[in-house]
Amino acid sequence: MTINDFAFACAVDGSPAYFTYEGETMLIIQSKEHARSRLNDFEVIEPFVEALISHETIHVGIKKIEGGEISDSLDDIEIIVEREGLKFQVTLNNILFAKDTSGIVTS
Repeated sequence: MTINDFAFACAVDGSPAYFTYEGETMLIIQSKEHARSRLNDFEVIEPFVEALISHETIHVGIKKIEGGEISDSLDDIEIIVEREGLKFQVTLNNILFAKDTSGIVTS
């Protein structure tokens, strides 16, 4: 099984909006600051939702097979990618550099 449910929440600390999962539920967390200011974090991420779901699904699958520590380490891997002649060192989960909806940077 992979992501099969969604939950929306608000951060209680100063963290920015972020995404995570618990079991098979994808959690979409709005920042406390934006919630108080009545700003909608979700409009900004809408173009990336498919990649975010895919990325969290990969985490869920790896966690079931290899465990949470291995699954979480996926976000710590860094690679160098080249775009328009410039080289960038990014984490494997940098959705802005992903070429497909997996949310994983492969080149």
